Amino acid sequence: MNTLEVPPIANGRPKREDTIDPRPTKRIRLDDGTHAAIETRCADESTLLEVDILILDYLVYQSISACFASRRPRANLSPAVSLAHNLSMTDTFLALFKHRHLHFTLDAELRFRLLLLKLAALFTQRLTRNPSTPSRASLQRLREVNHARARDWLSTVTNDRLPFTPIDPTMLLPSPEYLDRNRAQVLHSLDLPAEDEAYEDAYYGTADSVALLDLLPLFVQVSAARNAMMDPSGLTGAWMRMAAELMLQAVLEQYLVYGVRGTEVIEEAFAWGLLAADGQRMEVDGEEVDEVNDMFTDAVYETEVEGWADVKKAYLAEIIPPAGETQAKSSKDAHLVPPSDDGTNVTPDTFDFVSHLEKAAKKHPMAAFETKILGFLDALAQSIPEPVLVQLEKGQLDGMSKENTQEFLKNCGSSVAHLLSATGKLKGFSAEVEK
Repeated sequence: MNTLEVPPIANGRPKREDTIDPRPTKRIRLDDGTHAAIETRCADESTLLEVDILILDYLVYQSISACFASRRPRANLSPAVSLAHNLSMTDTFLALFKHRHLHFTLDAELRFRLLLLKLAALFTQRLTRNPSTPSRASLQRLREVNHARARDWLSTVTNDRLPFTPIDPTMLLPSPEYLDRNRAQVLHSLDLPAEDEAYEDAYYGTADSVALLDLLPLFVQVSAARNAMMDPSGLTGAWMRMAAELMLQAVLEQYLVYGVRGTEVIEEAFAWGLLAADGQRMEVDGEEVDEVNDMFTDAVYETEVEGWADVKKAYLAEIIPPAGETQAKSSKDAHLVPPSDDGTNVTPDTFDFVSHLEKAAKKHPMAAFETKILGFLDALAQSIPEPVLVQLEKGQLDGMSKENTQEFLKNCGSSVAHLLSATGKLKGFSAEVEK
């Protein structure tokens, strides 16, 4: 954002330094009921930080709401809701905020809200190419960090590797036509038009699109940031099941939409839990975060929280059956295995694996899963107090009646009314203040 330098203003007109205004300076009279308790000069360092925090918190909150609105049925969308506009304003002001306050550390609530906005924007917009889509380079860096995190975690946890039937890393997977059909079905189930894979603008399911596997670490980090603000902290069974289903959906998407091979994506998706005492701390989003490891720790016994390993194992079994099950089924149904679309013979293990994935996808529809995740993210957004400017927009501050809120703003002076009206949505409320 560029700041334009303007000459000083005197009596409503630019004042030149080389001229003398013959008129005496007049003192502006204030109404008897007006108390100018807050300076109106934006450059006042004593209030600049507080004002910037108020504005940033408000913009982030509005952008999160716009993200959720973008995934609601089109009939319910308000014409005033513009996700691109909200995200652009927030990005611009956040950059300005960081420039102005280089050494300021965000409090837990605002930091959490910023993390939640990042997750909400990437999750809701991951299916189409749009202004919020990360560049190919930044997406590649994110994937490299995620891969490294999973490798570090697996290197310190020896008892949590895959105790299931091994899958041939070079296994054959469905044809490109089959993958295209799966992509179209996912988009249709989420009320989005299918893409024409024959053209270069195809996005979902390509290396340029944000996959659920890319968002898993951010989902865990957001959950951990909120968990760290709770007393007592601790994972619930509902969160464990939802997180494990996200891991399952991430794996299904990698195989049935992106067409990956091997088992690395399975290990990366499910590589979450308590780190060994001498293991490295997790690095998520470019920073080491103890709160992620703390979330998976039983505060009393300092072991992994009870139930997490069992929940992971149950969802993992829906992707890869326990050892012995695949071999027995393959031997029994070997005569039922058809050739692939290109005429290549498909081994029984490969055929059974794909069938297992399809069964899991049918049991866990993507549309129902997205509704569940959006509901969870919305609940997270509502789990902390609304920004002060949002409260004022509604006419009442937390802990105050509407009458007391009006009196409070009246005592703050007209400068607060101008600040509120600057958002474009609080003019009616500021008019009440100025009366």
